[in-house]
Amino acid sequence: FIHVGERNILNRFAREIETIGSLTFGEKTALPPSGPMDVLVYNIGIHSTSDRFEGTLRKFAQKVGRPLMETKSCNRTRVVYFTTPTQHFNTSNGQYKNHGTQCVKKVDANPRRDLEKRILTAGTNVDILIDYDDLNLGQLHIGLGDCSHYCMPGVPDVVAAKIFLKSFEKIDNNCSGIG
Repeated sequence: FIHVGERNILNRFAREIETIGSLTFGEKTALPPSGPMDVLVYNIGIHSTSDRFEGTLRKFAQKVGRPLMETKSCNRTRVVYFTTPTQHFNTSNGQYKNHGTQCVKKVDANPRRDLEKRILTAGTNVDILIDYDDLNLGQLHIGLGDCSHYCMPGVPDVVAAKIFLKSFEKIDNNCSGIG
């Protein structure tokens, strides 16, 4: 959504939760919706500064995730968040610093994922938190200085399969699934 022009999507989500108790697809969507949004699969991504990333994550948790979780209806929009993919640059924390850095096969931590796992909690501000779990998959990046994006098919397909499989799990005691 953001890449097609909806810059303040979190603000729209917050307004919709406050006024109608669920989310819509908004005006900028590729396919016409046939009803309310059943599941929101969300991720902030790597293309922002760490300060902006943390601010956006906290805003998502406080203005979107928690209010949706506090809505008691089984028909509410379900929130699935998947952690940010690991970058595998040859730096102290694996994060991008400058051009010309080579990729490494493994990093010890993903600072963005670690922050996401500290702020987001399944059952509190998201229904499901899916870990990308890719610290040791650096050899699967595109390479040639790009240690952020994966070759396809590949790691993103595995995460998509996790999202699909998790969508069939029971979320809470009163509802039988996400969709």
